[in-house]
Amino acid sequence: MKILTIFLYALAILCASQAKIFKRCEVVHKLEKHGVPDWQIPTFTCLAKWESKYDSGKLDYKTGRHGIFQISEKVWCSPVEYPGLLCETTCDNFRDNTIGDDIKCALKMYKESETVTGIGYAAWDSYWPHCATGDNMEYIRNCY
Repeated sequence: MKILTIFLYALAILCASQAKIFKRCEVVHKLEKHGVPDWQIPTFTCLAKWESKYDSGKLDYKTGRHGIFQISEKVWCSPVEYPGLLCETTCDNFRDNTIGDDIKCALKMYKESETVTGIGYAAWDSYWPHCATGDNMEYIRNCY
């Protein structure tokens, strides 16, 4: 009985931490909840769509990018068990069903990229072909 209890407890923890494919408006509301300025929400929602298709568990082994915003382990998070790099966390924290930490890091990426290049969204490959070229208001339409 004790082993069954331990197994069920471990299973509950595993299920609680699994990744999630978010709906577009869920992403919009999470961005808002976590303090993203209103003017940035459409573009960050666009990035989430084109980087991961709103999949918080996405891992690109080839590029070493993680989570809904495809945060790079080369600069922003540590691929090993010890928190590190510029977002001061491990990359696996970006591949779960909570995206508050992803949003915090994405805002940091924006700020750093803005400082270095003058274009905050330049840290994301999908920005130029998908999010820089048009009206990103379509990504928040019918969410409010």
